[in-house]
Amino acid sequence: MVRRRRALFVLLTVLGLFLFGTVIVLTSFTLYLAIDPSAYLTEIEVPPTDPSVRWNASEHGQVERIPRIIHQTWKTGTLPPRWQSISQECRDMMPDYEYMLWTDESSREFIARHYPWFLNTFDDYSYAILRADAIRYFVLYHYGGIYMDLDIGCLRPLDPLLVYPVILPKTIPVGVSNDLMFAQKHHPFLAQTIHNLATFDHSWVLNYPTVMFSTGPMFLSIQYGIFTAQHVPGGNMRILPKSLYGKNAAPGEAPHSFFTHHYGSSWHSDDAAFIWFLADWGKGLMWVGLLVLLVGTVKLWPTKQRRRNLRRIGGYDVLFPRSQRSGRWQIHVPETISGTSTQLPSPDGSEQGFDDLSVLHLPFDVRPSSPTCSDVSTNDQFPQGDSSLLDVVRRVRNRFSTMAGLTSERAERSPARRRQRYSNGVLFFLPAMFAQPPDMELGIPFSRAPPITRSSRGEKARYDEHLVSPVELVSEGVTTLRAAPKGTPHHGQRR
Repeated sequence: MVRRRRALFVLLTVLGLFLFGTVIVLTSFTLYLAIDPSAYLTEIEVPPTDPSVRWNASEHGQVERIPRIIHQTWKTGTLPPRWQSISQECRDMMPDYEYMLWTDESSREFIARHYPWFLNTFDDYSYAILRADAIRYFVLYHYGGIYMDLDIGCLRPLDPLLVYPVILPKTIPVGVSNDLMFAQKHHPFLAQTIHNLATFDHSWVLNYPTVMFSTGPMFLSIQYGIFTAQHVPGGNMRILPKSLYGKNAAPGEAPHSFFTHHYGSSWHSDDAAFIWFLADWGKGLMWVGLLVLLVGTVKLWPTKQRRRNLRRIGGYDVLFPRSQRSGRWQIHVPETISGTSTQLPSPDGSEQGFDDLSVLHLPFDVRPSSPTCSDVSTNDQFPQGDSSLLDVVRRVRNRFSTMAGLTSERAERSPARRRQRYSNGVLFFLPAMFAQPPDMELGIPFSRAPPITRSSRGEKARYDEHLVSPVELVSEGVTTLRAAPKGTPHHGQRR
């Protein structure tokens, strides 16, 4: 039983720490990657236009800051038929835009020629998608323009968006995406991004988190948070909302979007399915885990009966009585203690428990100056110090020790008795205020107890010889209440 409680306590502790850590991490990311609402572009700033009509910035008193260049990446110079038509539609819609396709070979040559300090990191990337992500940041910084993934199509010309220095699309659940980016040449945000690529080059064991945090959307979202927190002069950045971006939008939710999305995700591996499962069901699993934690904590929480069972002495379970306002003292005993029944036989042969056993009725009002029951059960075992803080620490320690099953029973077990452990009975200690008064005689057995046999008298004599406090002894069905010898102080009574 104790081992099961300890195992349950360990499992609940691990579950609680996991849930707490998950909440802290997710909350931190959500707060840190939050986007200022004023950064979003609105349909008022970018009004809907006829796809057949080109928008001219000078006619609206504005200046195009982003060059008319479209960047895309692929392994070779020949695009797959699935993506070829999508890319071609954008180029046909905007024939005056320069088109630059970056292959694996041309990307490395570009890095080696213009940014040789990054070549070692570029070559050491463990996945090809990491190099595809990195090259898009470098070409946007070097040339400026628009980067688009091959699975993004165009619904109308992108001319109205070229008047802003940097535009990044909003993604879910938090942050920005790197599948579509607008940037002017040598923008400080892209300068910061390319110089932080080597710093964030870490392996996260799995493919998906390694890509996301090293070069992917999470990396770019962190760079966005760092840059906006610095308030760089002239570093204005805008965010493309779902209504203009169109990704993850329900039908009819983004009627004025600039783009269509065909969701390629060619770089995803098997671990991505698990990540998406967590995205869909993670919140529900968190609630289930919290429910399991609460139920387990309630199950482990010590009851009053368990807290009153302090220790064992000589094979006996030790319990202390508790007082009531009526002047009676009661012993509250659980149904079974250490596998031994605590019920005494009644005269009619029926079984009666100790739950409501009245140990002694006091016909007079008692205001003892000696320690009370709670003092005996607490102070004698854990002497109080001068500082109340120590008392609080002790109580917290004892509470968690009880929940974990780490009670004082461990110290009393011997290797030879670990397998079997039986209880000889229960010792009921009376408070020290039960010192024998002149008009009260203790030691009278309960009326329902059978006569004391010779063997039990010998046992009682041995207790009379060695013990000095009134004890209610339960052994072999015999119950006696013994008084201390005259002139002998009781347990807990001060000399």
